[in-house]
Amino acid sequence: MALVELRCRLGEIRRERARLDAEEASIVRQIDAIMRDPANPEFAVADAELIRSGGLSQRDAKRVIARAATLDVIPGFDSALTSGAVTSGHVDALAAGLAKLSPADQVRLVDRGHNLLANAQRLSVDEFTKTVRLEVARAQSDGGLSRFERQRRSTYLKVWNDADGMIHLRGAFDPERGTALAARLDARVEALFHSGDTAAPVEVMPGVEPNDHRRALALIDMSKGVADINGSRPARAEIIVHVDLEALRADLEGVGLPTTQHGVELPVETLRRLACDADIIPVVLNGHSVPLDVGKAKRLATVHQRRALAAVHPTCAFPNCTVKFAHCEPHHLTPWEHGGPTDLHNLVPLCSQHHHAVHEGGVTISLDEPTRQVWVASYDP
Repeated sequence: MALVELRCRLGEIRRERARLDAEEASIVRQIDAIMRDPANPEFAVADAELIRSGGLSQRDAKRVIARAATLDVIPGFDSALTSGAVTSGHVDALAAGLAKLSPADQVRLVDRGHNLLANAQRLSVDEFTKTVRLEVARAQSDGGLSRFERQRRSTYLKVWNDADGMIHLRGAFDPERGTALAARLDARVEALFHSGDTAAPVEVMPGVEPNDHRRALALIDMSKGVADINGSRPARAEIIVHVDLEALRADLEGVGLPTTQHGVELPVETLRRLACDADIIPVVLNGHSVPLDVGKAKRLATVHQRRALAAVHPTCAFPNCTVKFAHCEPHHLTPWEHGGPTDLHNLVPLCSQHHHAVHEGGVTISLDEPTRQVWVASYDP
């Protein structure tokens, strides 16, 4: 094919992809509409259907749901996506902008929908994303909070592991604490550089910048000197191990690799070495030394209960949900305020989305105690 023909074909693919994305968002809205129908006897959750029937990842399913919600509130973008005048990338940029605004401020952005649509039709996704960021900044109001206070409340750090077992960190920090953290990291990186890296030779994989590698080593070094909560001594890391303790005490074969609370497999010898610098905590589901049932004495799950829940529910307990336990909250099947105890038989971990679905979305779940399998009992919007 000639170059002009290839360009035409790319345009055709763009329009067809946009049409399919618009149809996918429409299906999400139809599923939600069906579930709001009190006469409907079936149950479905849009994200679970996108994962099971659509073959999407959890992350992509959330993106489609946010895209569908955005098409609902900003006029013109739905038909523009269907026709291929804009792409799903333009809509996703809008969804990200809306997520940063309060409900009152979102109205200001929606009121700019006509201008936003005109910009989306003539700008690339990257250019439009910058335009949305400017519009979001204009739409933001204090709402009783100063800009700096909003930044402090927006500080976060996420931790997850990939399929290769590497631990990932991603976060955002307010200017005050972020600047201090970056300065400490830079100082440590500079020290490593001028020392000739004798303490930490720079041997990196292709694609990894040496200074990025040094920055990671600096963060690890800094974390080793952090005092515990009462400031009495440097905090020891807690590594929760899902493995028979005998595997740590003897050279046993065929026991499989132990896994940490992050789902990462580690050789037994590595765990023995880590035990010198960290508290190795075995997960015990029943035992005389760990109080796993506290009844009405406590509303929040104890640290021991969270460890036990993580051992049997590595992800959100909602059917087909893949959100890791670290990003979930213990949920009382029978509400604590209605007499439900804070005991393991009354607790399951739920991610934020499904926690909201249970509390505000009319979804009722039940637990099969022997298998710890969660079932969707009813849907009552």
